[in-house]
Amino acid sequence: MKNRLFAITFVLIIFGMVLTFPVSAADTPSPSASTEKVIIYSTNFTTNPLWQTNNPTRYYWDPSKEMYHYLIQPGTGGYAFVPLDYDEESFTLEYDFYPVRTDPELSFQFGMGSGEMDISRGTNVLSKFTNKKNGKLMWLQVITQNNNLAEVSSYHDSYGGPTTRFDDNETYHVILKYNKELMNADMKVSYKNNQTLVWGYFVSFGQELHTLNRLMISSIGIYGNTDTAAEGYIDNVNLYTIRDVIPTPLPTTAPVITTPVTTATTAPVTTTPTPTKSPGTLVPFILALGIAGVYIMNRK
Repeated sequence: MKNRLFAITFVLIIFGMVLTFPVSAADTPSPSASTEKVIIYSTNFTTNPLWQTNNPTRYYWDPSKEMYHYLIQPGTGGYAFVPLDYDEESFTLEYDFYPVRTDPELSFQFGMGSGEMDISRGTNVLSKFTNKKNGKLMWLQVITQNNNLAEVSSYHDSYGGPTTRFDDNETYHVILKYNKELMNADMKVSYKNNQTLVWGYFVSFGQELHTLNRLMISSIGIYGNTDTAAEGYIDNVNLYTIRDVIPTPLPTTAPVITTPVTTATTAPVTTTPTPTKSPGTLVPFILALGIAGVYIMNRK
């Protein structure tokens, strides 16, 4: 009796596995999300980018160099900017920077800003190159719409690492990022010719940024000796964001394909659809094995 019960149980387990197999095979995992780079603004200055400025003798496109020239002087309130179709998402700004002259107490700043274009008030996310108390330092500055300031420089006391300075007449590649989800920003500066990292760090400010709507170079908020200046060029400006892309899910079952059959002249032939699954054909074979097992157990 025990052997008979064992054989019957074995047959039922195998039969259940066969019935569930087609359902499991039809299930396919959902496609994972991927990302794409979406350009917000880009120019390499091979043609005039037509940036708006209130002083075209200081801020202008240089066709001979195919770069954009800046000349920042205290008290002039000069600026150059390009308005953007930007929806307050995370962004990355990359550009090449070539300082020619950075006098004491002056600085160059480029990044995202609001309509005021005041580097001392919000909202802005700026990369800065200054020549002040501790020499020619690189800065990351963020001022929120509430005028909360978060900044860090390449001076040891500011970020804890070795003091690092930039030089005039050297070309740098700058990467400036704002992360909306983490509510922070970071900056990296590398040598243009060999991509060696010069300096990089980050700041956190605990809130999302609003009213950013332009790329800008600005001297609004800079005061001092009007005989001093910061002069140079920028090139290869690229502003972009990274967005998630979710592919369209694949169908979980294959479509039924109808195979046409040529009709004989003596008798009609019905078109037969091609089956999409065939695991059910194993059932009679497994049932036969089970019955044979029961019969052998009874004989014993």
